[in-house]
Amino acid sequence: MNASHAFRRFAFAFGPAFAVTYVSAFKQDIAMFTVYPTRLLSFKTTQYMQDVTSANGLPAMHWYGWMATAALGAIIIGVFAILIPDRWLPWIWQGWVWLIPLVAMLMCVYFTLPMLRN
Repeated sequence: MNASHAFRRFAFAFGPAFAVTYVSAFKQDIAMFTVYPTRLLSFKTTQYMQDVTSANGLPAMHWYGWMATAALGAIIIGVFAILIPDRWLPWIWQGWVWLIPLVAMLMCVYFTLPMLRN
């Protein structure tokens, strides 16, 4: 396996894996860190305003932590994709590359709807 072949496998696994791990991190509220506009970063995973008070009342941002969690999970899955034997590849449908992110995007919209109603 040459480097471009391995990178291609990694890239095609990273996209769908990122989408799935992002939805999981968003739904399960698993953030590597929380960003406070006045304090920069907090590395104590997901925290809410009840846990830590902000100096100027600005809300905490969990999105960066969810993105970092999703990126780490996708990198791990991408590395495993490089190790998959070539004989297994015909069994994997290539449409997952676009279908999984589409479904993940719809799931994020669905999970966000209750927040928008309030």
